[in-house]
Amino acid sequence: MSSAAAPSSLSDRSRTTALRRLVTANALSSVGDGARFATLPMLAMWSTGDVFWVSVVAAAGRAAWLLAPVIGTLVDRMPRRRSMVGADLARSVMLLPLVALLVRGPVPVAVLVLVTFASAVAEVFFDSAAQAVVPALAPDHELERTNARVIAAQITGTGFVGPPLGAVLWAVWHPLPFLLDGATFAASALLLMNLPERTGHTGPGAGERGVRHLLRDIWAGLRFLGRDRVLRRLMMVVAVLGVGQQAVYAILVVYAEQRLGLPSYGYSLMLVTAAVGSLAGARTAARTARWLGSGRSLRVSVAVSALSYLVVAVLPWWPLVAAMLALNSVAVVLWNVCTVSLRQRLAPPDMLGRVTSGYRLAAWGAMPIGASAGGALAQQAGLDTPWVLAGLLLLACLPLLRGVASAESGAEEADSGSSRNAG
Repeated sequence: MSSAAAPSSLSDRSRTTALRRLVTANALSSVGDGARFATLPMLAMWSTGDVFWVSVVAAAGRAAWLLAPVIGTLVDRMPRRRSMVGADLARSVMLLPLVALLVRGPVPVAVLVLVTFASAVAEVFFDSAAQAVVPALAPDHELERTNARVIAAQITGTGFVGPPLGAVLWAVWHPLPFLLDGATFAASALLLMNLPERTGHTGPGAGERGVRHLLRDIWAGLRFLGRDRVLRRLMMVVAVLGVGQQAVYAILVVYAEQRLGLPSYGYSLMLVTAAVGSLAGARTAARTARWLGSGRSLRVSVAVSALSYLVVAVLPWWPLVAAMLALNSVAVVLWNVCTVSLRQRLAPPDMLGRVTSGYRLAAWGAMPIGASAGGALAQQAGLDTPWVLAGLLLLACLPLLRGVASAESGAEEADSGSSRNAG
């Protein structure tokens, strides 16, 4: 297993500057994303007046992740900086025709679906490259801290700043949230243009083109994920996490009103509470991972998530439910920080794009299954049932994480050895 240590050619000052630019770029684009996520359903409903088409527009954004193995392979063949800057500029340009049409009035649903899907494709490019570039900029012992900073920036933008800002801008003039989104992507691209360059595919077959070579590289990435015991188990658990989380969040709006007896704004308060938990998790994840170790941190995060769901199922009292949602979010962010860092340590540098995209395909692909299962269970067996299902599924995953600690120790020994040799 390979570790992608930070290149010795970068000075500490250059590395710090590059990481600051990466975090700031994520923060800026996340504010625009939060504004667009909050207002895109409003735009779809305003343009079509049909709930079905609103759901189709939302699904178009998720569908892009089905292309993740192909996109991850392309990211591995390109310089990381070029992938991120290109994705940002593409998303900024894509929004221009949407804004131009919106100035005139309602936007055709076909345009909404197309722009949403194309923007999501660019997002997969950016996210895969952004996670792959971190090991080239941060020393191994700083991976958790760096990933936590990036996640905190994203949570702040998409969870706190962007949505209310988007709602206010929508009320002032409908095109404004999308103009803001395009401007943040352009600003992010400008920040990232000065990142140290890092070429992608440097292994055997580098520079080869054609569909056959592309398919071969896609298969190589998927095979690596399937053969690596730790990554394979993490993919299985993250798929279950996606099922469980979406099973409860899909029915949360109904649960808040009918089971907890909250007013209509109660659902929003629950989401805000969860976002606060996510931000707290991002602030503490690096210290927790350093204290417990990645393997133990992963088991703790899954166990805490499972127990939070089961507590809600047994004690449906709204202050306790809010506290459990916040605690669950802390645990999920801890999981994310540790698994991102483990992937960056375990995957060869020229496969990080494919490993990242393949892993996230497992996470995102499981979410529609969880949402459908949660709705069906709530309808047939009651609103408490999805919480029970989510908790029991996660408890059943704990045995899969037993081998992560030993694998992590071996990787760390290899990392320290390579660092000594490099130093």
